[in-house]
Formats: sequence, C-alpha cells, structure tokens
Amino acid sequence: SEVGHDRSRPNLKIQDGCHNRCSFCVIPSVRGNSRSAPADRVIEEVRRLAASYPEIVLTGINLGRWGRDLLGRPRFDALLRRLLSQTDAVKFRLSSIEPMDWTDELLALMADEHRIAKHVHMPLQSGSDTILRAMRRRYRVRHYSGRIEKAHTLMPNAAIGADVMIGFPGETESEFEDTRRFIADMPFTYLHVFSYSARPGTTSTQLPGEPPRAVKKQRNRILRELVAEKNLQFRRRLIGAHFPAVTLDSLNGAGARALTDNYLDVRITGQTSPPGLPVNVELTGCDVESTSARLV
Repeated sequence: SEVGHDRSRPNLKIQDGCHNRCSFCVIPSVRGNSRSAPADRVIEEVRRLAASYPEIVLTGINLGRWGRDLLGRPRFDALLRRLLSQTDAVKFRLSSIEPMDWTDELLALMADEHRIAKHVHMPLQSGSDTILRAMRRRYRVRHYSGRIEKAHTLMPNAAIGADVMIGFPGETESEFEDTRRFIADMPFTYLHVFSYSARPGTTSTQLPGEPPRAVKKQRNRILRELVAEKNLQFRRRLIGAHFPAVTLDSLNGAGARALTDNYLDVRITGQTSPPGLPVNVELTGCDVESTSARLV
C-alpha cells in the first residue's frame, strides 16, 4: 500500500496495474497486470492513518479488481467489510471503480454504511457502443446505465461522476450525440471531460478518423456546459439538507471550506477551521460557482 499526502484526506493506494487492454491506454504496458496490497497490510495502514485523519481515500489503478491476484481471490467489498469491522471511526471514500466492478454487493454496502462516503465514480468514456468497442471497453451502454440507475436508486443524494473522452478516432457527430444524450438522461452530478490524445504504443493510434481539434474543443464545451447545469440542479435540490463533511482549509474573510460526504465543496460562512476536522453542515444556498453551508 502507498500513501499520498493530503492535509485533510490522505490517499491510500492499495492496488496497482491493470489487466484491461483499452486501446487508448498505456498503463498495462507501463505498470503491468493488477497487483493488490495484502488485506492485513491495508488494515494496518488504515489504523495508522485513522489516528490523524477522519477520512481516507482508497485508490488504485483498477481499484475494483483488488484481491483477484491474492490467495483465495477475495473481493473488494470483503476488504471493505474487514476495514469497517477492524478499524474505528474513520470514513472511507472510494476512488474510481470500473462499471462492472460496481457489484450489487458493493453498492448495497455503500448505501447501508455511514462510514463509506456516498460517492460513486464510474468511468464512462463514451455513450456510444460503437466507440466503446473501438476503445476495447468491457461493457456496453446498457450495462453502464444499469449500474448507475442502481446506485441512484439506493443513494438518491449520492455524488455520481464519470470520466468521458471525446474525439476518439472515428467518433462521428451521431456518436457524440449518443454520448451527449446519455449524459443528459443519467443522474450525473459531475464529469471529468477530456479530449482524446494519441499515446505512442497504443493500438488506437492506428485507427482512422480522429476529429479535428476544433471539433474536439466544441464537443468538450457542450458536455462541460451540460454537466454544469446538472450539477447546479443537484445542489439546488439539496438546499436545507444536512451532510457530514471534512474541513479542507480556511478562506481569509470568507469562511472555511469543507467537502461533504457526497462530494460537494462547500463554504461554511462565518467560520474558520483547520483542515481535517469532521463536521456536520446544512446546505444554505448555491450559485453556478459555489455552495454555502452552515455548521449544525
């Protein structure tokens, strides 16, 4: 396991490498196949970090595959259950997990357990099955939508985010529209949108039809504007609701910042605070750029 430094929420890397062979990605050739930190070592590291931090982010290159290379092939949700039973107080936030690794068991555990942040990050890449096949992604749009809808049903106030790649070789206007429409229909609260960039040694560099830079820029803007509106609607709906949070830092003259359980960066008006304190907040207002809250 490997710890990344953060003043309020350390990142604990418990898995590295990837067995997937996405056509645009160099990670398997650079980092090798999936490798997992043994459960006992993860528990020991969490206990050490829990003495100083109220929240730990569990990370990995392909986090949902944790355990598949270990004796007995334990599942990631089994590790989480051990962490919950063998450590105290600390909250866990999960980083990006591939769609088909968001099992019913994992989603149910997240929904039921107050010590797991209600935050689902599920890479999408494209809302077109044609493009997903060209990317060599191991799911199709119907599989992805099923996982997202399950998460939203279990946790209607959860943050739901995705990575989306636009401008992949061969992406037509119609296929981009499939992605745009899919994003509009799904309960996303944020996106990481980025443009395709060829990586030497990847098979996608051999594919024809990469959209021009100007087209990529336009498609990128369309998705960013779409998700900004969805995010604003999400925050407006939650005004008056209470959430656990962790303080991030103090803003001179503008109160403290905190990150809620469901991944909202809020400003606590009239308060200053050192980072890394667990608090409870009520959302009191929002605009396009910020969300205000008060301590409760």
